[in-house]
Amino acid sequence: MALKDLSPRQMVQITGAWLDPERERPRLVSLKRCAPLIDDIEEAHEGVLKSHRRQKKADDQISEIQRKLVATDQIHDRKARGAHAVLTGFADLADDPEDAAIYLEIRDQLFADGLRFIGASYSDEAGEVKLARDRLTPESKAALRALPTPGGNLLKAVQAWFAAGDELGKLDAQRIHLSAEDRPGAAESPGGQLRARNRWIKVVRSVLQMLELEGADEETARRLLAPLQRETAKAERRRSGGKEEIDVEGGAPPDANEPAIDEGAPATGMD
Repeated sequence: MALKDLSPRQMVQITGAWLDPERERPRLVSLKRCAPLIDDIEEAHEGVLKSHRRQKKADDQISEIQRKLVATDQIHDRKARGAHAVLTGFADLADDPEDAAIYLEIRDQLFADGLRFIGASYSDEAGEVKLARDRLTPESKAALRALPTPGGNLLKAVQAWFAAGDELGKLDAQRIHLSAEDRPGAAESPGGQLRARNRWIKVVRSVLQMLELEGADEETARRLLAPLQRETAKAERRRSGGKEEIDVEGGAPPDANEPAIDEGAPATGMD
């Protein structure tokens, strides 16, 4: 029985049947060697469920952050391009060379390397905003405030660019944190998928060992092993590339893309 090939959906199908009072739980409880494992089975079952609830929650959060990143980046790029273009335009329109020089100087304070940072990573864009804010002098701010734009003045537009850059930095840091925290096996946290899978496998192996020692009657053994045999057979067909039928109880077949498993304890003859 290749327990490592089981998907999380199959895992909870198996232990769900063992824990269901209307199905196989009474048979497990009736066996003196298996009954003490009920708490372990419940813990392992819930561990798999929790790890995937946590995964789904993190995936949803990452998707929402990604949506906000795209929208904020559009504001960031638009405000930066607009400020650069307006300052260049005012310099071209100025009849006084000193005024033209002031506009170009402010433009270069804000955009020391032009607009090349647009299209860089979110963290790079956030970092560029910090540098631009630091380069901008009080005199330049006053000059920007005096330049009208639709909806206000150029200083207001530049500040909107700064705010968008700051938000990009915060959102990107959140996205990176969630991605690293939730990557299967990245951290040995109690809710981690790898740990939950390994724990489930060890508990199921213990049940199998106790069943073997118990010498249960044929019907009891058959009923207890049926969920496991059914799901491991599906996993074997999936691994060998065969088409897997839809399970009546479980709905659609489980996902095939499962992370590699470090099973921890060595096999005990019932892999």
